[in-house]
Amino acid sequence: MTAKKVQFPEELMTRVKSLITDRTGLYFKDHNLSDLQSSVTERMSLRGFDALPSYFSFLTTSENREEEFRELLNLLTVKHTYFFRNETQFQALKEKILPEIISKKTENQKTKTKDENILKPFLRIWSAGCSTGEEPYTIAMIVRDVIPDLENWNIQILATDASEAALSHARKGVYSENSMKHVDAEYIQKYFVKEGRGQYAVCEEIKNMVTFGFFNLMDEDYPEGFDVIFCRNVVIYFEFETTLRVMNKFYLSLINDGYLFIGYSETLQFMQDKFKMLVFNESIYYQKAGIHAREEEKEAARREEIDIDSVLENISRQELQAELTQLTQEEVIQPLTKKENEALLVEIVKCIHLKDYDNALRFADEAIRRESWNLEPHCLAAEIMLNQGRINEARERLASALRVNSFFAPAHFLLGFTFMQEDKFEDAKDNLKKAIYLDKDFLIAHFYLANVFRSMGKLSESIREYRNAIKLLSRHDKSSIIPYSGGFNAATLMSVCHDNLERLKVGEW
Repeated sequence: MTAKKVQFPEELMTRVKSLITDRTGLYFKDHNLSDLQSSVTERMSLRGFDALPSYFSFLTTSENREEEFRELLNLLTVKHTYFFRNETQFQALKEKILPEIISKKTENQKTKTKDENILKPFLRIWSAGCSTGEEPYTIAMIVRDVIPDLENWNIQILATDASEAALSHARKGVYSENSMKHVDAEYIQKYFVKEGRGQYAVCEEIKNMVTFGFFNLMDEDYPEGFDVIFCRNVVIYFEFETTLRVMNKFYLSLINDGYLFIGYSETLQFMQDKFKMLVFNESIYYQKAGIHAREEEKEAARREEIDIDSVLENISRQELQAELTQLTQEEVIQPLTKKENEALLVEIVKCIHLKDYDNALRFADEAIRRESWNLEPHCLAAEIMLNQGRINEARERLASALRVNSFFAPAHFLLGFTFMQEDKFEDAKDNLKKAIYLDKDFLIAHFYLANVFRSMGKLSESIREYRNAIKLLSRHDKSSIIPYSGGFNAATLMSVCHDNLERLKVGEW
């Protein structure tokens, strides 16, 4: 059935967007609602609605509203995945984390009394946002390889998702050749059954190791007691405050010294007091940090309100300092000397994180009024407008910055970024190259130039620029924030570069 083209009243579409964000944490940028609109259109067509107001009423007040909300969510959250995605993270699990956990738990078991030895050691792993099941089944295969005597262990692999359609697919455990592209022949022979027509079924032994269930990460009560949690490429769709709350709940769900895997494009830079970042063979993962809390202390942490403003203050100052350091190295402008102006810039970055773009722009204009020679607020204003989809206005702001100083590399970089948003890759390439010409060590410009070359199909040039970015990243402390990266640290960007190089080499793009 082909869905009819539907006119969406802006105010009502905002209410739909807010409903989904409030209940699931999923965030849709104001200028990029195409996925949401197409999903709503499809559900309206299937339900027989011609107008959004009628559908919204059905979605919020009908007896079938919960069923319909899940169906809509299915369309929004089912993403393409495959076995052994981001393979280096699974190498870390197999070669580093599981051996450490097994050694520790085996040793603990030896110290127990004879009666207590009746109990088997536990290993609990949670795949949160498991989609169609490739991730938890990959985990199960690795656990099976590393622990040959499974009968002597109590293994629990929990896999959850907010999409019933994805869970249904996962429980069947049958996959196409596209999902199998990173599975080597040994694993196919050991853990899959060929079903013809390019279909592969996960063997019963592996299927029986995984328990699938519906779970919304916006729920209050999280399961606890996990040695390892995987939540990859899920919170990237969340607003900052939601991400912070979800990660705090994962912290409570992990045992002391437990491990957390997140996506390459995600970071826990903002929770350094609770998670320490570890690196193994170019893979990033995190370990629960801090004092081993007593039960009453854990309960207090559950009740404690997260101080979002304090966290944002810290992040914003780090980002601002990184960008000001870049400017000082270029000797384009003098560093800020007035504390009130620095505080104003911090406030702009905080507002950007909170998506409070009106106030962010107001503060940026105030900073420009106070110090018109300071180019950083000009660029921040352009970033704000880019977030709002106001691309032409962003270019006007950058033109103002270049009138002050035409050799200002960040303005050329951001100009390149504006053209990337419109898929004008030649113009993007030219401006990113100008930024690199003015500052050969402009790391993030190399990174985005690699992305542009990739989009243009110039794969050898893309590989070259990712390698240039990696070379520059190797000079940074792994936890240092990279200027103009949106708050990402060196280790996270290094992992993204290596992952993209791996995908380019296997022809995934």
